[in-house]
Parts: sequence; structure tokens; C-alpha cells
Amino acid sequence: MAWASVQERRLKRGKVGGFVRLSSEIVAGMQQLAVEQRRLLGPRAPWHVGDIAWGLRQHEGREKEWKIRLWVEDGRVVAWSWLKEEGPYQLEHDVHSEHLHLLDEILADPAARVAFAFEDDLESRAEFTRHGFTQPGTPMHYLVRDLAEPPESPPLPDGFRCRTVRAEDIPERVSIHREVWSRPDRPSRVTESSFTQVRAEWPYRESLDCVIEAPDGRFAAYCLCWPDDENRVGEFEPVGVREKFRRRGLGGAVCRFALRRLHEEGGRQAIVYCATGPACALYESVGFRIHASLVEYARAR
Repeated sequence: MAWASVQERRLKRGKVGGFVRLSSEIVAGMQQLAVEQRRLLGPRAPWHVGDIAWGLRQHEGREKEWKIRLWVEDGRVVAWSWLKEEGPYQLEHDVHSEHLHLLDEILADPAARVAFAFEDDLESRAEFTRHGFTQPGTPMHYLVRDLAEPPESPPLPDGFRCRTVRAEDIPERVSIHREVWSRPDRPSRVTESSFTQVRAEWPYRESLDCVIEAPDGRFAAYCLCWPDDENRVGEFEPVGVREKFRRRGLGGAVCRFALRRLHEEGGRQAIVYCATGPACALYESVGFRIHASLVEYARAR
């Protein structure tokens, strides 16, 4: 892989290579770092393999809006940055715990306007301050739930049932996602074509794409669980309930069903993120607890 060998040689000289184009090898390298970070840091790992698959594959044709850089050492990705042209330029990143000195190079990107750090990570926040990222914004909370035993089967209203998604369900699966996440001024960019792309990306698994089906055949709620089999940790991303079916306990029910499916496939811990009170309350109602908060810090102009 040309990009990897070039980046590797430059890193050994203490330099960082230029921006690279998205490819399956790049996605896999970013995901391997996520697996290693979770092995070392547990729930404090900033990324799950599912975050990367969903974030990079849920939309089509967005590569021109992104700039992704990799730092590679001995054939392994030890850090990456992902600059997104969304509103103020957002800088996502991951740095191996043994290569934290690379954070300085990542944050030096002059185009970045917003970057993210754990609220209680004083060492990283000091580096953020040095690069001008000092204005805190809305936090996103990290939640975790151990899964030594599966939860009980969720009660459902008459005529509703839990199941997992099949290939023929793609139109309805995309329909519920778009209805849940579209806004009047910002429709969802998930399409049947892009969701087919999601399904083709590791580690998507049909048996963990969980839905509650209403009596009329529509999906009332859904929870996509991403497995990390090496660490036995599943991530819920995304989760949604159609507006017509809200306030009937279906959000909690589909999460319980997903937890049962995750346990059946060997998962022993689940994680999820939330940024609003209602969302956090939903996940806490099925046994998750908040353990950390990720805060966006804007760069002072």
C-alpha cells in the first residue's frame, strides 16, 4: 500500500505525510487503532470500530469535504486526524496512548476551528489551550454497561415484534433513519445506496441491526449495534424511534433487544453516547451509566 509505506518512512524521519484519500486500507488502519486503544484504555477509548465504519460510510460523496491524515509506525497506524468541512472545521482524532506527542502535530492544523477532548483529560486540554482551543461547547457523554448476563426480553405492545434486519429491509431501514434524523433545514444524507455501503463495511452484522416492527410492517424503532469481538464490546450507533411511536417504551425495548443479541454473540460490555437529557435518560433506564464527557473546544479567533 503506497500510502502506508510513504507515511511510515516519513514518520520515522519525524515528519508527517500529506493528506491521503479514503480507501478500505485507511478505514481498516483507523479501526485497528480503535481496537488497540480499547484493549489498553477500556471504556476510556475515544473511538469504537463502529464509530469509524458509520462515520465514514453512512454518506456517499463526502470525501472531498474531508482531510484524513495517518501517522504510521512499523506498519501500524498510531494516530490519525480527520478534518471535516462541517460548519466550523471540526478536527476529529485518535492518538495511541504511547504516542501522545503526536497530538501537537495534529492540533497544529491551521484550518481546524473545533477539536474534541475529554473534560477531565487535563494533559490533553493543556495541549489544546496551547493551540488556542479554549472555548468549551456542548459535551457529549460516554456511557457504558457491563453485560455479564443478558437483560430480560422487553415487553412490547400487542402486534409489535423484535427482529433483525435482512437485505430486503433496506428501503424501510433507511426510511426510519431518515425520518428520525432529518430536520426541516437539513434532511438526512443517508440513502439506500449509502446504507448498502454501511452494510458492506466491517464490522457491520445483520444479526446486530435490531428493529421493532409495528403491526403494519413499518419499523417503529431501531438500534444498530456494532461489535468489537476482540474486546467483546458492542456500540449502539445510531438509535432511533419514529415520532408516531414515541412515548410507548419502544426506545428502551429496542435497546434491551440489542443488548440480548449482543450477549448472544459474545459481547460482555456495551457503550453508547448521548448529548441530550432525554437520550441520556433512555440509556440510563436500560442500565448504562455516564463515565466521561467529551467536550468540543473552539479555537479562539
